[in-house]
Amino acid sequence: MSLKKSYVTKKEAEIVIKSAQDNETEVRFPAFVTSFTNSFSSNWSEEQVYGRVDPIGTFQGTKRRINLGFDIVGQTLDEAKENMENINTLTKMLYPSYSDAPYKGDEEGNALILSKSPLVYIKFGNLIQEDKDGLLGWISTWSANPVLDMGMFTPSIGMFFPKVFNATLDFTPQHRKDLAFNRGAETNPKFPYDGGK
Repeated sequence: MSLKKSYVTKKEAEIVIKSAQDNETEVRFPAFVTSFTNSFSSNWSEEQVYGRVDPIGTFQGTKRRINLGFDIVGQTLDEAKENMENINTLTKMLYPSYSDAPYKGDEEGNALILSKSPLVYIKFGNLIQEDKDGLLGWISTWSANPVLDMGMFTPSIGMFFPKVFNATLDFTPQHRKDLAFNRGAETNPKFPYDGGK
């Protein structure tokens, strides 16, 4: 599925990304969507048996991937600064949380222990959703590059705030609801999209 560029500025049409590490840190981008792909792959282990034309397949799992492209637009210097702050915040969300390693005797420890993985919730209207928090998962690729042709705000020497960033992210969901085929209609009728019924 693909969407052509759609400049929508209503608050309901925001891309909301929230950190699952603290459930408080979040960023919101107006949904200037340039591309949207929602793909599902069914993974099977195949075994070729002697004398049989077709392989025997053993089901392994179904994987979902979402690719989202959007423009981050700043019409004023303040909006451009806010966009850069949101980009910085989202980039930091890709890193895990650490806790200090315990001390051993009189030795000073400087090792860190991974305490929380960088999972996030993403919500985009009825197209990326699962509940009020959004769809849980991880971002495997994130980029936000200035569109140089659109220009920059330069409030002082050496300070540049692009008017437009072109952003893309690849997202792997971790569904928290039962997706079994024989129970899907009862437990999660709005998967993968909320049709409003």
